[in-house]
Amino acid sequence: MTNDHAKPILICYDGSDGAKRAIEAAGGLFAGRKTIVLNVWSPISLMVAAYGGMAALPSYDDDVLQQGASKVAEAGSAIATEAGLKAQPEIAEVTYQGTWHTILDVADQYDAEVIVLGARGLSAFKSALLGSVSHSVTQHAHLPVLIVPPVTQREKVAAPVERAASTA
Repeated sequence: MTNDHAKPILICYDGSDGAKRAIEAAGGLFAGRKTIVLNVWSPISLMVAAYGGMAALPSYDDDVLQQGASKVAEAGSAIATEAGLKAQPEIAEVTYQGTWHTILDVADQYDAEVIVLGARGLSAFKSALLGSVSHSVTQHAHLPVLIVPPVTQREKVAAPVERAASTA
């Protein structure tokens, strides 16, 4: 990576534990850097197309979904600020080209230096069936991508033990 700190880093944030872990990793690696915390949201029309009709979906309008996306991005931005980043929230509406494409469009818009995202740790079968945003971003990006792996089972088990030991 270059020393050009005028370029921001782009962190993809959906409120998941993996996304929070990605923010924490970015804070450790890129402390003090300008950061865009992105939440990509889906309008009802795309959900209808994806799920085959309104019967499977609750009734929302796109304004409510967009407001929810803004709240998620703001929450991620607050976490990033706590992690030592100069964060600002951003939202983007996904298109028929997919979430990964929207992420790359936003990275281009901000001339990001790196994209940071958390991996969900899907099995190979689930990843093939559902697709993988992190995989697609990596395959199509023209800039560095940092994928932060999910918490391992060992880390999940050790965390409560470490917390108990520190309070004793």
